[in-house]
Amino acid sequence: MTFRTFFQKLTSRYLWGNLLAMGIVLAAIGTGFYFFLDFYTYHGQTIEVPDVRGQSSEVAQRKLRAAGFQVEVSDTGYMPRLAGDLILDQQPLPGTPVKLNRVIYLTVNASSARTIALPDIADNCSLREAKMRLSAMGFKLGAVKRVTGDRDWVYSIEVAGKTVHTGDRIPINQPLILLVGDGADEEIFNGNDSLDQLIHGHDSVVYEEEIIE
Repeated sequence: MTFRTFFQKLTSRYLWGNLLAMGIVLAAIGTGFYFFLDFYTYHGQTIEVPDVRGQSSEVAQRKLRAAGFQVEVSDTGYMPRLAGDLILDQQPLPGTPVKLNRVIYLTVNASSARTIALPDIADNCSLREAKMRLSAMGFKLGAVKRVTGDRDWVYSIEVAGKTVHTGDRIPINQPLILLVGDGADEEIFNGNDSLDQLIHGHDSVVYEEEIIE
């Protein structure tokens, strides 16, 4: 191929037309890819999170999805004065600017209080140990009742006036009443009672002592 022929091909309209077409195609592909990424990631687009607290779970989820968010119920709580299935809390908080398609986590009010299985407390540990274990598990503790027996020994547990046993599931909003020894048995063996009481025993005394904080 002579230089003249090569120069003629290099300056031909056909060649430049092809190069121009290729440039246009590449530019279109690049522009399309950019807008695709921008659309997919919602780059630069934010929206404030609406307040759905106090609304029913169904209404809240529908509202959030319509606004472009994803929704996940992540936790439940219990407020007895509120109806069940109401939204107690949300994360992110209302008014927070976030990108579209963000997951909003909801806390829903349960229809009844959460229950916990009662551990092996009755006739198995002291008042101090019982208070520590039960409080750590989330139980609500009420007044202590003193009964005749070894001092500070937990003899039984009551809820709403009824004796409960190991393994029973107790609502966390129900206070546990611990029936605890008052040390009267120790006084008997110290010689403070009559021989007849030693032989036949003595009446059990029950009274409220204090409210456990």
